[in-house]
Amino acid sequence: MRRIYTNHLLCSGCRACSVACSVVHFGVADDARGAIQILRDPIAGFEYQALCRICEDPECVAACMAVALSIDRETGRVLFDRDRCIGCAMCVMVCPHHAIVPDRRAGKAIICDQCDGREVPACVTACSTGAIEFIEVEEEAGVKR
Repeated sequence: MRRIYTNHLLCSGCRACSVACSVVHFGVADDARGAIQILRDPIAGFEYQALCRICEDPECVAACMAVALSIDRETGRVLFDRDRCIGCAMCVMVCPHHAIVPDRRAGKAIICDQCDGREVPACVTACSTGAIEFIEVEEEAGVKR
């Protein structure tokens, strides 16, 4: 099983990852529409990548009134049915990682799908500093999350 991992120490804050994501998913170069966002920690003063952390018990799934979010039991990933999304932003509000972005143009949410169908996610390919990697992870105690 492969997952996207980030290293804030290598992040330059260039937002190439967010732009690449928006191009692949929406056909526009708009970092505000990328599922990965670059945020600044105001206390520590560094940039970091806000991205779905594939929580064991995702609050976003429980908060979704439209049942647009679900868990893939095979991979542990949060799946998003964009057609079902009603734009209530409950998932955006409860995500502790700031990983779900409101798409104000479409009135929907944006969440990382790890570029399902691509060999390597667009954000990983676009990151010139190596701050974003797509790596193989071991299953914990034989249980797929």
